[in-house]
Amino acid sequence: GRQQQRQNHRPLIEPDRIISMGASPTLFSNAVLAIIGFILSAYSIHVEHQVDHKDESPDGEQFQALCDIEAIGASCSAVFSLPEGRMLSFFGLVPEGHALDIPNGYLGMLFYSYMFIRFFVGKNPRGTSILFATSINLLISSLAIASSVFLARKLYIIRELCVVCVSTHIINTTLWLRSIREGLDGSQKTVKAQ
Repeated sequence: GRQQQRQNHRPLIEPDRIISMGASPTLFSNAVLAIIGFILSAYSIHVEHQVDHKDESPDGEQFQALCDIEAIGASCSAVFSLPEGRMLSFFGLVPEGHALDIPNGYLGMLFYSYMFIRFFVGKNPRGTSILFATSINLLISSLAIASSVFLARKLYIIRELCVVCVSTHIINTTLWLRSIREGLDGSQKTVKAQ
């Protein structure tokens, strides 16, 4: 009785469990998360475009973004117009006004498209490039989480709530944790095979 209880007892928090919390595909598959992320990224581009061209409205109506929720103090339209909203030029990778000086939403759409395609192509596609390999996926997911951490920190500093941003940060975190888990599972299989 007591011996069996000790064997069945597991610590409250296990290191593997922390990583696998975001890695459970039962709630949402990576494809579903990628679709949601893509839609949120596309919406951010729409909002930024509407805000940038608000004076050109033919009917004279003021644009009100769905993610500008006064009751909770959320304003995504204010956040999207920050210099950090175009990270490629913000970090000096491209000059301002360059064709690649694009809103972060386009980078998000590219990332989520990759994740969506990878879900269906798989991590070990035959006859295709290494683009969808576990290590490349981990690299791309790490870049996405790094940008999320940077942007979330900026939101915290300016004390601004952006519902769209927080949602994409949660998606990016989940995809990143799943990428780590996939890498760990793959390395454990390699060690076991040796």
